[in-house]
Amino acid sequence: MRFLNPPITEAIIDITVNLHDDFNHEEILKFHENIKDSFPNIQKRMALQGGFEFDLENSDEINSQLFSVSNKPEGYIFISHDQKRIIQARLNGFTFSRLKPYESWESFYGEAYQLWQKYAQITSPTEVVRLALRYVNQIMIPATGTIELKNYVKTLPEISSNLSVIMEGYFMQIIVVHPEYQPSRGIINQTIGQVTENEKGEKAVPLIFDIDVFQQVNLHHNDDEINKIFELNLRRFRDEIFFKSITDKTEELFK
Repeated sequence: MRFLNPPITEAIIDITVNLHDDFNHEEILKFHENIKDSFPNIQKRMALQGGFEFDLENSDEINSQLFSVSNKPEGYIFISHDQKRIIQARLNGFTFSRLKPYESWESFYGEAYQLWQKYAQITSPTEVVRLALRYVNQIMIPATGTIELKNYVKTLPEISSNLSVIMEGYFMQIIVVHPEYQPSRGIINQTIGQVTENEKGEKAVPLIFDIDVFQQVNLHHNDDEINKIFELNLRRFRDEIFFKSITDKTEELFK
């Protein structure tokens, strides 16, 4: 189902891999050579690691000689001209993000999969270990009178009927499985923000509906199963969670 004004603020595809131990992060720049016309902006991505030790009998004192911080290169971030498309090419995987406006699954996934193949051609992963699809949705609920969230979303936290309180805010996380899409799993994060304005300048309450579906795998990077999992499992699972969690009243907001 396509909407004129979809609530998607960011769509993300993430593929976690294992590379050869001797792979040099600078080799990833060869990947950029193939895409630099579309993704001219480049940033180095660093991995921060640190640690310290202290004496349990004298916990107020930290031995500064044992404190160390390493700032190791982890990969690169490539950004499109309009800053709406972002690639993270890392030593442990590939991520493609599409910021608003979101056009269609075919456009988003088609570009992401082509870029993934170019990344894999350069890095030659020893194995693919995790596939993930994430959609961050922002539903702008009109702030007119008393807002009944149940009129807009069907998946909500429930407060005891014996507790005389008014819910002013919440953060909810649910991990779900579905027999049709196993072994894929879904993580639903949901929260509401403060009253703001929508694109029409009207007061509205933003409801963040963040859906992250993923599957642990053990595949070769050229395996067609990767494409099948994204198309037949993760995409459908995400769609089922979203469309069966919103009401007709919410769908009207996207038209």
